[in-house]
Amino acid sequence: MNRIRSTRFAGILVLVVALSISLLAEVKVELKASKIVVVNGTEQKQSADKAIPGAIIEYVAEYRNTAKTSVSNVVATLPVPSGMEYLPDTAEPAQAMASTDDHNYSPVPLKRSVRGADGKMVEQLVPYSEYRSLRWNLGNIQGGASKSVKARMRVKSAK
Repeated sequence: MNRIRSTRFAGILVLVVALSISLLAEVKVELKASKIVVVNGTEQKQSADKAIPGAIIEYVAEYRNTAKTSVSNVVATLPVPSGMEYLPDTAEPAQAMASTDDHNYSPVPLKRSVRGADGKMVEQLVPYSEYRSLRWNLGNIQGGASKSVKARMRVKSAK
């Protein structure tokens, strides 16, 4: 139950941020969440209202320019809700950036330097479970047009 509330809270947070953006830039954001299930070997989308640990949720955020003129430098941010883990290679467009702190973004997959047992610094991949948000540079959106971003997340098991 707490996992579902956390997922809903993240969606509300994105909506509030999106509404703030829309008031300033004529860009409105709509976030949709769908549970992905496989039925007879075929993927289907279902309501994400109820999800159990291990369930896969696909988030799609559509950025629509409601103005008649072009909007430039649009940046889309999709949070990884608490209790969820980003699934690699599901971000579209593919050139996503990610963050573990919602402030500093780098290309996926994230890497960090750690000191090895021998004292030398080595580069290591950051586990996807540590990703807190994804970001894309959408560039310009023409008047009346839209662009979407999406990624899949897995509901983490309770520990």
